[in-house]
Amino acid sequence: MATRGLPTWPHLNDSADDLPEAERLLLDAARAWAGPGPAGPVGEAALVLAAAGVEGVALRLDPLLRALPGLQLGCPLCLSIQPSEAALLLAIGAVQQGRRSMALGLLHRLAPPLGAYRAMPALIHLACALRRGGVSFAPRL
Repeated sequence: MATRGLPTWPHLNDSADDLPEAERLLLDAARAWAGPGPAGPVGEAALVLAAAGVEGVALRLDPLLRALPGLQLGCPLCLSIQPSEAALLLAIGAVQQGRRSMALGLLHRLAPPLGAYRAMPALIHLACALRRGGVSFAPRL
């Protein structure tokens, strides 16, 4: 699948502090998941997600992040947004807007084709769980 023609990365020129609340919540949870915290990946992500009352979403976040070998997450205090983090945030937003083919194209930036296809169910489950919990991403595509 060609990835040309995908939207530019609107989050790349933003500071992490300038992200909308929902995107910042997920970025912080993903970065906490990747960190060396004592609670383990899922526990650390759940601690961040608990601020929005959706700590159970960490169980949906874990398989998605494990399925994306090309995902490079910044440190929890980094202000800049990595290209792969921007792709992840846009993919979640695309699924929430019903644009699954766009989300798949974005996942191709983070994983080889088979890996991207295998990560799609986890992405869809995560996006739906976030929306059910009241965490909706701003339309950016």
